[in-house]
Amino acid sequence: MGQKPDITLRGWSSSDAVQALPHGVASYARRYPDGYVSAWHDHPRHQLVYAVAGLMMAEADGTAWAVPAGSGLIVPAGMPHEIRMAGGVQLQSLYIDPGEPGAEAMAACRAVTIAPLLAGLIEALCAMGNPWPLPPRAHHLSQLILIELGTAPKSSLALPYPPDARLQRVCDALMGAPGAVHTIDHWAALAGMSRRSFTRRFQQQTGLSLGQWRDRLRCHFALRRQAQGAAMKRVARDLGYASRQALQAMMRRTAGSEDAG
Repeated sequence: MGQKPDITLRGWSSSDAVQALPHGVASYARRYPDGYVSAWHDHPRHQLVYAVAGLMMAEADGTAWAVPAGSGLIVPAGMPHEIRMAGGVQLQSLYIDPGEPGAEAMAACRAVTIAPLLAGLIEALCAMGNPWPLPPRAHHLSQLILIELGTAPKSSLALPYPPDARLQRVCDALMGAPGAVHTIDHWAALAGMSRRSFTRRFQQQTGLSLGQWRDRLRCHFALRRQAQGAAMKRVARDLGYASRQALQAMMRRTAGSEDAG
């Protein structure tokens, strides 16, 4: 495990302590170094973990998530998850009591785009440092945050892992060589399935075509390498792209929000 994070929240030494507060929405800001791993764990509260700067690579609910700066991951109460930091990461986290009015916005695990209004609300609540008794401003900020989270567009950087072991063989092979350029027939043969059965089942179990899944995987790879300081020209070459521009064009297409038009 990496170095101990620099805790910036006033007066509280851990996220566990924050969750024990009487607040319906408690805040916690922190910084992590590159390579820090928050190993598998869960929380009694819903969590929004917002990447102010840097990149989080997370796993939860059978899905891998790339959460770059300007995005957040919503993790429902009791859901195991793991987060790995790529590059120096600045986080602002909110822990929401499941009984809090509006907390139904946190019931499903998903990555969301944090719009400027929502980012400002989260920053303002974190800056207050969890005062008690709860002043009216903190209460109103909390309620506005939950309203905005309910309409936040989902990120398209979720990478679902199929439950079928035959499809997992294909996904594992691609994860080991994200620049591979084999045909669908090659991957169907690796799965021991006909092309038609393979493409149909892959779509059913992941909600994506193999090409879409591979593009998201390559986005994850490129974002992680970029956050760690690698030159995009080198990353493009490793992924089989003719140029940095070609890789970045694919990333722009892939990284748009799912809810965007």
